[in-house]
Amino acid sequence: MTDNNDSIDKAESTPKESRPWYKKKRIVIPLVLVVLIIGAGSNSDSEESGTATASSSTENAAGNSSAEEPVGGEFGNYPADQAAFVKAIEDAKEAIGAAETDLQESVALRARDKQLCALLTGNKATNWTGIIDNVGANGEGKAYVYVEIAEKVKVITWNNSFSDISDNTLIPTSSKFFDKLVAMQKGDLVTFSATFLKSGNSCLKKGNLTEFFYGERPEFVAKFSDITKS
Repeated sequence: MTDNNDSIDKAESTPKESRPWYKKKRIVIPLVLVVLIIGAGSNSDSEESGTATASSSTENAAGNSSAEEPVGGEFGNYPADQAAFVKAIEDAKEAIGAAETDLQESVALRARDKQLCALLTGNKATNWTGIIDNVGANGEGKAYVYVEIAEKVKVITWNNSFSDISDNTLIPTSSKFFDKLVAMQKGDLVTFSATFLKSGNSCLKKGNLTEFFYGERPEFVAKFSDITKS
């Protein structure tokens, strides 16, 4: 028969260090802390990554939105050929303004107009936009109209029969858009289609009386085929 005291003695004599390493408090507690710290760091990185991704997506969306905004502003939403036409005029103003002689000014104007004509297909403007700058009638009841397509840039008809004698830009009462034009007034935003007229020495015909004003605030004579209030 085994003595209980012997059992107790044996139990007490069993060394504590014989327990598995993963059951020892001195190892388990620090190990748990390490795991918690690593986990927290990982979550923080994930949150920062998610925030950065979201921020990047928002910036990209904003950038795309800005890139897709139509050009033209107060003068309407330009189609591509009108935007290029207006930009070419703006880009040429510096060279024209720097001209010191009439010859230099003439050369600069011809170069600008050549570039403008290269941007047009068949000398036509199709569904361009602008603001009515002037609208009225001559003595025969035909309508004339000036459409400003950018600041100090206009597409116009002649406003009198004498100037229009060979160009036929004045709009007769029989025109399909005459009644629409009657209802318009200065400041109205419109969409229009027209054919730019040519002159003897240029692919465009100016409505300005002088070269100076044709460079600074050009008026292009055109025959309108439609004008609609936007």
